[in-house]
Amino acid sequence: MIGNAKWFNVRKYTGWGLTPNCWQGWAYIFAFIFPIAIISNLNIDPNYKNIFSFIIVGILLIDTLHMMSQIKKDEREKLHEAIADRNALWFLLFGLIAWGFVKQIMDPIFIGILLAATAVKAITQIYLRDK
Repeated sequence: MIGNAKWFNVRKYTGWGLTPNCWQGWAYIFAFIFPIAIISNLNIDPNYKNIFSFIIVGILLIDTLHMMSQIKKDEREKLHEAIADRNALWFLLFGLIAWGFVKQIMDPIFIGILLAATAVKAITQIYLRDK
């Protein structure tokens, strides 16, 4: 694609994504930020601004996912990332449940999302156990 995986490291402590590790990585990021800043300040139809911005952000997202798939990690890094993701998702699940009880928002969509998340976790665990 456009970027090179050698320009970035996987972000470990501040969320998900990539962190630049050289000047090419920073230049890559500014090459995407600059057109969005220019487009947002132009005197054109807001619909065109949105379309151009979505296209640029879409290309950045696809390219970032592509670069993330090319960065090699050893078993220990994969295990640590999996444990951190699991803990974050458990926190999210319990937070959503607590928020739903406090706000008394128990509509079918909310309950469906919680049940679907539980099903995805169970299916993943079964798949990994049998693999």
